[in-house]
Amino acid sequence: MGNITLEQIDLIMQRTHVSYSEAKEALEQANGDILEALLLLERKEKAPKKDNHSTTEKVTSFVDNLNNTTFIMEKGGRTYIDVPLSIAIITFILCFHVSLIALVISLIIGIKIQVKGENEIARKIKSTFDDFTK
Repeated sequence: MGNITLEQIDLIMQRTHVSYSEAKEALEQANGDILEALLLLERKEKAPKKDNHSTTEKVTSFVDNLNNTTFIMEKGGRTYIDVPLSIAIITFILCFHVSLIALVISLIIGIKIQVKGENEIARKIKSTFDDFTK
């Protein structure tokens, strides 16, 4: 059995999110070889599998849904704003005070605000607006 140090145990714990005793046991089984201990824990499914791909897919899907949802402001058949929801949100965040004032004034003078799209984001926003206006 190799000489196991606290640093080795800490490294295994950091990389795999296992307990101290599990990290120490894996190192003992691997005779102090960090790589072998990581492989042992992975085989036991103790090491987390990287899930970056699904997170990237979720973010990409969310942005795509925002881009496929349209934010529209119109009154009397005249459209004043017709942009992807992502652009509307970014503009609102970057120019918060101006956007908030413009939004309030628009509502006061009767400009209709719509969100159009065939995805979950659009359905949730429409549902929220429907609940709000009841």
